[in-house]
Amino acid sequence: MVVGAVTHTAVRFIAKVTTGPNIRIKYSVNADMSSASFSASTAVDAQKVASVAVTGLSANTRYYWQVEDNSVVDTDPTGQFITDAVAAGTAWDFTIVAAGDGGLTPSFPGTTGSAVSRLTNHPVYSTISTKAIANDWRRFIHLGDLHYYNLGSGDFGLSATASTAQYRGAYDDVLAQSNQHTLYRTVPWVYVWDDHDYGPNNSDGTFTAKANAAAAYRERVPSYTLAEASSIYHSFEMGRVLFVVSDTRYNRSPSGDTDDSSKTMLGSAQKSWLDTLLGSTTAEGLVWVTPTPWCSAGTDTWESYQTERAELVEMFGDHGFLDKMVALSADHHTIFMQTENMVRTSSPLLSSYFPVFHFASLDATPSDGPQSDVGPFTDAPTGNNNLPGRGQYGTLSIEDNGAQIIFTGTGWRHNQTKPTHRYTYTSGGKTRVHRANHPYVIAL
Repeated sequence: MVVGAVTHTAVRFIAKVTTGPNIRIKYSVNADMSSASFSASTAVDAQKVASVAVTGLSANTRYYWQVEDNSVVDTDPTGQFITDAVAAGTAWDFTIVAAGDGGLTPSFPGTTGSAVSRLTNHPVYSTISTKAIANDWRRFIHLGDLHYYNLGSGDFGLSATASTAQYRGAYDDVLAQSNQHTLYRTVPWVYVWDDHDYGPNNSDGTFTAKANAAAAYRERVPSYTLAEASSIYHSFEMGRVLFVVSDTRYNRSPSGDTDDSSKTMLGSAQKSWLDTLLGSTTAEGLVWVTPTPWCSAGTDTWESYQTERAELVEMFGDHGFLDKMVALSADHHTIFMQTENMVRTSSPLLSSYFPVFHFASLDATPSDGPQSDVGPFTDAPTGNNNLPGRGQYGTLSIEDNGAQIIFTGTGWRHNQTKPTHRYTYTSGGKTRVHRANHPYVIAL
């Protein structure tokens, strides 16, 4: 049972059942499921999975939900979710939670699955769910590496075929972990893959089984509308803030290619879509979800795609978002935050240009000290650049009073807050910041 694609009046569920051939979703504003409504009956597929959309919901309302399989309601477990308070385009204060990376040498290995040493049942997932329910956190954004199966590699006793069936099995295995399942059925789930859940380590657009990964994603993830039929990039709006979820794997050029205008991480179609979206949206602020680290050193990061990186900086500036945005990332198994407009003289292309909130890891081998050229760790209690660890995640709170929109990123380890960075900008129109001639000089 997973829930996602929430708006102020709609939601999407995906459920896998044992019987079929049809399911319905039972939902109610009451925890005891009294005065419940039912979705339309929906046929399951060959794997007994169905995707069910429900509309006509009340805004800013907590709902509880169960699955009816072949006319029998399964009363345990019960999921829940809360609808957005307002329609897109209206000022609203809210908080989302985000994190990535679970299953590399896990402290809490999977309890069942094809490769339990590459899964996790860490209690932090339950912690996030509990805190999200208590504090009305509105989304859980998974920033990649849902598992570490490395499908296509042939490692860990798994077949190297990376078939669609294998990807389906990986989703089954992840959702067989009770703590993860609790989170994804109680907090609307936004998910984008990185390398280990898309294919082998450091996989890119040359991966031959990528269509199988995309097919399974469409079957098992209750995402917002995907922008094309293959890759999984998409967007959604909350209040006056646009969220862009980028796919940095499906169309990526190999990292060893010459770094020129033909080398890409996003692909031409995704960049064209992004350019059009940023030019047409009425949103006042932007949250960019890039599972690949933006301001980090390494061959598998944006550092190896500097030409395209500069192109994106120019694009964000041309559409007036360069000084009205934050980015979320993971992959390095640490928390760090980089403040906006910090130009590093040693490596200007590793400069941030905008705040970057890096939230990891849920349960993966902690990064061994500083692994990235990220500059000062804002408000770090230790004064270090990184905060490696497990059981880590972050929250992004957005306050919109009409005149200002304030982004506040906070790192967490279990129930303990770590660093916080607060970023404020004035709303009411975006200023074009064109950097074609001086792409690395920030003068706002």
